[in-house]
Formats: sequence, C-alpha cells, structure tokens
Amino acid sequence: MGNMVLPGAVLLGVVIFVHELGHFLMAKWRGVRVLRFALGFGPKLWGFTRGETEYCLCWIPLGGYVQMAGDHPDEGGGMPGGRDEFLSHPWFGRVLIAVAGPAANLVTAFLLLVIVGLIGVTYPDYPNRLGATPDTSVAARRGLREGDAIVSVAGKPTGSWVEIFVRNSDTKAGTPVEVVARGAEGTVTIPLTAEQREPFFSSLRRPSDPPVVGAVATGMPAYKAGIKEGDRILSVGGAPITSWDELPLAFKGQVDRPVRIRIVRDGQTRDLTVTPMDPEGRGRENGRIGIEPPRRSIYTERHGLLESVDLGFHATGSLVQSVYAGMWLTVSRPLYYREYVGGPLFIAQAARQQARRGLDSYLQFIAMINVAIMAFNLLPLPVLDGGHILLALLEAVRHQAISARAYLRFQKVGLVVLGTLLVIILANDPLRLVQRHRALDQRPASPERSAPATP
Repeated sequence: MGNMVLPGAVLLGVVIFVHELGHFLMAKWRGVRVLRFALGFGPKLWGFTRGETEYCLCWIPLGGYVQMAGDHPDEGGGMPGGRDEFLSHPWFGRVLIAVAGPAANLVTAFLLLVIVGLIGVTYPDYPNRLGATPDTSVAARRGLREGDAIVSVAGKPTGSWVEIFVRNSDTKAGTPVEVVARGAEGTVTIPLTAEQREPFFSSLRRPSDPPVVGAVATGMPAYKAGIKEGDRILSVGGAPITSWDELPLAFKGQVDRPVRIRIVRDGQTRDLTVTPMDPEGRGRENGRIGIEPPRRSIYTERHGLLESVDLGFHATGSLVQSVYAGMWLTVSRPLYYREYVGGPLFIAQAARQQARRGLDSYLQFIAMINVAIMAFNLLPLPVLDGGHILLALLEAVRHQAISARAYLRFQKVGLVVLGTLLVIILANDPLRLVQRHRALDQRPASPERSAPATP
C-alpha cells in the first residue's frame, strides 16, 4: 500500500502546491491580501502564521486553496470595497490572479519535460535480430533472413534494435550508408544509396513478443476485465493467438463489443470478457484494451539543454492538445467516457505504475496531470479559475461589476455543477476497484473447456 501512496502523494502534492503558489504569488504582487494558503481541505492539521497569511496543511488531501481578503460578498450582501480585496480589485488584476494558478501548472509541466530530456527518455528495446522477413521484402532481396543480426550501421556498432535506427538517423540525410549483418551463412555487407535507405530500414521487422501481458493500464478495459501482468493470452474471440503482433488485429473493429479472451494464469486456463474501447475517438476500428508486452530491456536517449528545451516545448504542446481532446470526448460522450475519469485513488494507482516504469515515465505523468489540472481549472464554471476569469471579462465588457446577488447565484450554480462532477469522479474509484476484484475472483475454466497452454 505504501508503494502506491508515496508516488501518488508526491504527485498530488507537487501539482496542488504549484497551482496554489501561482495564485499566491500573483495576489501578493498585485497587492491583494492573502489570509490563508492551504494544502488540502477541512480541519487544520498543522500550520503557522507569518505576516498577514496563515500557512497550513489540512486533513483532506484533495486539493488546496488561497483565501484572499474580499473574495466573497459580506454578510449583508454587499461587495468588498478595498483595492486590497479580491472582488473589488480591477478586472485585469483578477484575471492575472486567476490565470496564475493554471499558468504555474503549465510552466511546471514544461520544466518537467525538459528535465526528462536531460536525464533521458527510455524506450522498450530488443535484441538486434530480425523477425519475419518475407521473400518479397526489401531486406530479403538484399540477402537478409529471419534471425540475422544487424551488427553495424554506417560503421557504428549496433547492439540493440533501437540502435539500428538511431545509427541510421544519426547519419546525415541524403548520404549513402553501409549496413553489416551477421547470420548463419556468415557476414554480409549491404551498401545503401541515399534513395535506398528509407525503403530498406522500413522493411526491417523485429521478432514478435509472445502474447504475455507485461503491464495493465489502470482503469482501461483489461484492468476491469481482470487481466493481470504475466497472463498469457491463448485466444481472442475464439481465434488462436501465438504472438503479440496478432493482438491489434484481433481487437480491430471490436470497439464496444464484448470479446471473450482465453488466458493462462498460474497454470490454469481462464475465460475473461473484455470490451475494447476507443480512447482517441477515432472510430470502431481503433479497439484498445490497455495492455503492453513485458519490457525485455530499455534504450535511454539523452539530450543536451537546448535540445531538451525544444523537445519540452513540443511535448508540452502535444500534452495540451491531448488533454483538451480527451475533455471534449468526455463532454461529447459523457456516458461512454465518464467511467474512465478517475479521482485521487486512480491517480495514485497510475502514478505507482509509471514510477515502476522509470523516473522519466513518472515525471511525464506528473507533467500530464499538471496540464490536466490547468485545463480543468480554466473551464468557465463558477468556483473554478475559469469562472473568475469569465466574471472579470464580463465586467470589462459591461464596464460595471455584477451585483452581489448575481455573484452569489453564480457561485451556487458552480457549487452544484462542481459537486456533481466530484461525486462522479470520486465514485468511479471504488466502483472500478470493486469491478477489478470481482473479475480477479472469477473461477478458472473447467478442465473440459480448457485449452492446453502453449509453450
């Protein structure tokens, strides 16, 4: 349990602290009094006061807040009147304070991705041997066969599969290269012109993995169906599966359709039912269940500072695009995608999973959560930062602040909407766990129906 709590606690702590720090620093800079800087909600667990601000940790670690002077109408229904109070502050100042929290999350995501480039991005790697090489392929026509090892490209040794393509990409485009391969019949040298390089390297195929599950993504269909790490898949929909490369084709066109999977676990055959989903909203052909093969080895690619900054910039843009695309799918198809939305428990499980993969994966996940928090808080809903921005912009257009009564109504609507969202999100976590445990408790198939395990 501790292994799951620590990565999740660190992640949530970083994301919440950065977000609230953005609001805090901007409010201080704009001259708005900050009464409390809190991490968590509910009763105070620990804290101290310095100057006009109380800093504290609270019992419920589901967020945080910066309480500013004059951030709500007074008891008589009147609006605050001092310039050091939030609601009476000029509209552009309120926009800056509201934007500062999400902006801090975005900057943090960028910095984390730059760090990932510096410490190294890891990729699954494999031996430098060829897999299936059809006689009609470019590689076969140049004398290569299945099982041959490519030992050098452009005069540089290649000890793994990824290195084959790294050595090719390191060689200046538009120039010839020489490939050396070793097989049962000895060593063969293959000269490639600039025009031959792309067709040749595109024709190379690595040996396929056996259909053994290496990891199960939290919350995905395989997770809910009870598939575990180490399970060997024997068949999908009655069709035998002998290699990992056959699985994408087996789930193609099966989105939202229950599919029977036969697996072997601890020497026992089990029949499970999984319903592939379309996580990217691309159509019925894009069936995914959320599993990946075991990582035999990894290749680490490190970058210099300037290159890491460039990669961080583009990676942050891709994350923003991906998060907003996911939010649109959740809004456009709420009944379908809402069950894939998770709360703190879901984030803790996913954080542990990414931490097990490596520091780069964990930091990338923290960056993704930062972007998700940014996008969520910018929604134009009351109570959220986007709601404050909307009210400030309305004031700028109308040249008049809204009344205290209108403000209170706006906030009440926001509390209802946000409360409903929180109930859905928080309810998904235990429901998902219950579904997972029920699937794991499913009995093995009877001996009469069991298929023999493939070696």
